[in-house]
Amino acid sequence: GAVGGAGEQGECTVHGGALALLVRDPGTRARHLPQALRHFATGDHQLTPAALVPALVTHPDEVLEAFRARLRGPDAAQVLRTLTHVTTPALAQRITELVLEAAELRPELAGQVAGFVERRLDQGAEARTVLLPLVTELLDDGPEPVRAALATVLGAAGTPVSRPLRQELLEFLLDRERDPGVLDALLHAAAAQREDDGDGMRELVRRTGLLLVRTPDGATLFDRGLVDLGRHVPGFAALMARWLTDTPQEWAAVVGPSTRRMLGNLAGVRVPA
Repeated sequence: GAVGGAGEQGECTVHGGALALLVRDPGTRARHLPQALRHFATGDHQLTPAALVPALVTHPDEVLEAFRARLRGPDAAQVLRTLTHVTTPALAQRITELVLEAAELRPELAGQVAGFVERRLDQGAEARTVLLPLVTELLDDGPEPVRAALATVLGAAGTPVSRPLRQELLEFLLDRERDPGVLDALLHAAAAQREDDGDGMRELVRRTGLLLVRTPDGATLFDRGLVDLGRHVPGFAALMARWLTDTPQEWAAVVGPSTRRMLGNLAGVRVPA
């Protein structure tokens, strides 16, 4: 009996590390996957989400189900980060559905969800079919932290390959979003673009401002945001001062007089009131 006990004990220590290797090898995978998934479900630290990625291709149902279960647990962020790196086209749709589920269930995962979107944007046109429905659904009625994190991604300059889809999703956001917190996130992303010509950036800052100034709270937030950015983003105050001076009519309804003065002071120039 005692010997059997010790033997079973030994069996248990096939544990995460060994199971991870057995699951990686296509020859031993099928036999050991069920045990590996049980370990994974209990949160065995040696069996990371990444260790199961090779099995996604051959056993997508079982592995995605295991990931889905872990997305409800404490290490959900790690699972989402792992899914971000899985770019197998055949799995794209199902992984996107998992990410959507996680975003709606766990708003605190906003950063990882945005990271997933950003990485997919860099795949360009091929990502469009899965990314468009995911992002539009989240921008339509996803939790506010998730929409703000997405605004940060969509408002950034991004890579050339990501631009057409980024622009399309940004238009979708600008058409619908009215939450000051989300629009403030967009403003900060726009200011970080630091484009030389500043045209796309100027237009985005102005359109964000037009949406924010519809409410008194939003107008206050926009003014405060501009001054804050003028203080902390090198060159932003000078850019703003130039825009306010060159095209005053474009900004008349958007930027208040005291904010104009502040931006002028920060840039060391005089801005017409």
